[in-house]
Amino acid sequence: MSNTINFGIDLGTSNSLIAKFEKGHVEVFKNPSGFKETLPSIAGFRNDRILIGEQARAYLQRDPKSVVSRFKRKMGTSESFQIKSLGTSKTPVELSAYILKELKTFVQTGEELDSAVITIPASFDTLQSNATKEAGVLAGFKNVVLLQEPIAASLAYANKEKNIDLKNSQWLVYDLGGGTFDAALVRIVEGELTVMDHEGDNYLGGSDFDALLIEKLVVPELNRRGKFANLLADLKSQSGRHNQLWHILLTKAEEAKVDLSAKTSTEIDLGTIHVEDDEGNTLDTIITVTRSDLESVIKDMVEGTIEMVRKILTRNSLQPSDLKFVLMVGGSTYIPYVRKRVQEVLGIGVNTNIDPTNAIAIGAAYFAGTKEKAKTHEDQPKASNSPVKIRVSYNKTSQEIEEPFTAKVEGDTAGMHYRIVSDDGSFDSGLKQLGARVVEDLPLREGAYNLFTFKIFDTQGAPVPANVDAIQIAQGRYSVAGQMLPEDISLVIDDVSAKDTRLVPLFNKNVVLPSQTKRTQEMGRTIVKGSTDELRITVVEGPSNRHSSTNKPLGTLLITGKQITRDLLKGTEVDLKISMTESRDLTVSAYLNGTDQEFSQVFNPENRNVSTAMLASETLQLESKLQAEIEDASDNGQREVATRLEKVLTGVQNLMGEVADLTADDVTDKKYQLEDQKRRLARELYELTSGKRIEFARKEYYDAKSECAHSVNESGNDRERSQFKGIVSREQTFINSSNPEKIMTEVSSLRTIRFAILLRTPDFLKGMFSHLNEKRPSMNDQIQATQLAESGKRAIASENWDDLRQIVGRLWDLVPADQQSGEDMRMLTGLV
Repeated sequence: MSNTINFGIDLGTSNSLIAKFEKGHVEVFKNPSGFKETLPSIAGFRNDRILIGEQARAYLQRDPKSVVSRFKRKMGTSESFQIKSLGTSKTPVELSAYILKELKTFVQTGEELDSAVITIPASFDTLQSNATKEAGVLAGFKNVVLLQEPIAASLAYANKEKNIDLKNSQWLVYDLGGGTFDAALVRIVEGELTVMDHEGDNYLGGSDFDALLIEKLVVPELNRRGKFANLLADLKSQSGRHNQLWHILLTKAEEAKVDLSAKTSTEIDLGTIHVEDDEGNTLDTIITVTRSDLESVIKDMVEGTIEMVRKILTRNSLQPSDLKFVLMVGGSTYIPYVRKRVQEVLGIGVNTNIDPTNAIAIGAAYFAGTKEKAKTHEDQPKASNSPVKIRVSYNKTSQEIEEPFTAKVEGDTAGMHYRIVSDDGSFDSGLKQLGARVVEDLPLREGAYNLFTFKIFDTQGAPVPANVDAIQIAQGRYSVAGQMLPEDISLVIDDVSAKDTRLVPLFNKNVVLPSQTKRTQEMGRTIVKGSTDELRITVVEGPSNRHSSTNKPLGTLLITGKQITRDLLKGTEVDLKISMTESRDLTVSAYLNGTDQEFSQVFNPENRNVSTAMLASETLQLESKLQAEIEDASDNGQREVATRLEKVLTGVQNLMGEVADLTADDVTDKKYQLEDQKRRLARELYELTSGKRIEFARKEYYDAKSECAHSVNESGNDRERSQFKGIVSREQTFINSSNPEKIMTEVSSLRTIRFAILLRTPDFLKGMFSHLNEKRPSMNDQIQATQLAESGKRAIASENWDDLRQIVGRLWDLVPADQQSGEDMRMLTGLV
């Protein structure tokens, strides 16, 4: 049995495929029923039967509310799909698992499918990636590895072409699928594929083209022929009168779109379905759709994809002529307008030498042929009767004509010999003495899949069990250098002095996965043993040089007072270890210095949850903030900034209109698209106002530096002096930065140093205790506040400053978060 995964799956929005790598070749499996490679990603439920693919599509017209498609777009969200025939709902993960289980039935070889490489869009966020892996596990795969689709497409192309020299070349993958878009810059360096940069949109694909055909062509025509109060809203609302018709029309629009790739016009025949207007009149009509109609409808979206390509080129200082070609992938690239427009704008040829429908699955299978299966407890080999243990190392793909093979041998090798032979008889190492290390250069047949067998013999020449799988090396094939992280991953840290939050980067965009990092974080408040108090730090995904509110929350680090063995005091250091696998599994362990406890898993991922009401409220807040910033810029004579902010405001106000049109039970994924749009507009606001924040941050830094220098010189210890000198010595690396967050991070560090010094000062402690005593009526726990106040008075009377320091910290924690103002801290530390 092979120790490599070998099976690759393209889990698509519209269609899914499964392929297998075997002895240098890839086979795409066909459905035993109908003999098609593609399986429509559709699930239907009829009584106790589960219908998948074509069967589900055929059942759509009979019971559209018991058939679900396009669920890939809601992976990683808290949404589920209500199934009428079941009287219950199914999550996107559960529906995806049904598709994966059905793909398993395509493989009629009798072998067990316990592992698979499953592809995801490169623009998938961590939550969507985790959900995809969860679907694989639910489908019965013990081992699931995720692969980004642009890498899969490039592997399919690079390993197909034999007569084209791709060494040290670069190209752009343009992947427009049924539900998502990816543009990726790919380079081959020393025989390995690497994605250098990426842009994408998880809500831009053929499904959106289908929806636009309905909204722009079908609905207006139905409104002309019948009487409807608000047809579009009724189509998209779960409780809408015409909601069943929405799902049928999407299928009709998709069929029309496919027809228009080969023909200049087609028809949507509504006479085959039952369409009634609000007065019960049946509409029997045929709508003619031309290729130019489709092009006018999708034009803006296609231009949006090209703009993402331009961003990649600009960011990497490239001209289109620096690219070898644009590799077209995804079913939506069959549309002639898409190919023509991309070629027109970039001025270089589009490459259509691979089948855009199955290329992703083929590339996934090539990748799977190089990935070893992860060993589970059940997979561990039983005790071997071999007297030696052997670990081998070699590259499974190579551009060279010889490939080094090494093996480490443990055990008694006295009198033993080894031999390596190729399966075709072209190579035989001869019988050689076995030692602690084996090194051989294995000759490879060009463009072929090379198999070798490693054998061991005892002093009598009898074979000894070696427990070494066949050596498999594909010559002329390309491998993957690593998968890139599409967005920054950061911690959200409270900045009490600024009464705000700031981001601390953990992993930067385009870092090669897997990766790990360490971070030491100070407790911002005291956690009392046995209490419900929480250490809660949020992890977000998105640009680390923007505000946390513009990024997607992934989950939280959470430790409660009930988990700790003694009080965890404010200022105590927490050592965090964070790792992310190639498949985007994020794990966090935390060591609490104050309690000598270690928690191995303190990260709780959260599915994305967007409510229409909350989206409307946040958009309204963004509008108010923009109006205030425009007024401020105008008052300060910054006309250019004000003008650019007004353009952003127009975008926000247009967004508000689209949000207002959403029904609370909208069945589309429009609200996720609009939330992404809101985040982009918030980032534009953040960028345009960065100059003001930089000026503020620089002033804050110089003030904090002056105050801290005074405290360090007067009462600082050696450690604090060293910390202060370290910040000042690297001042030029951040003070002229265009990122105010970098400056404020150092401001926070200076204030932390000074605060630690002041907390050793009796006068400061007494002053802070007095100030907090005045705030006692508003504190969260009045009984505890009163007890602490009495304890504080006794500590002052006995001059027990250590006790007073702890009491002050606990009183501060009882102050409501919205009243823990930076002004309090500044007043107490003499900053104002």
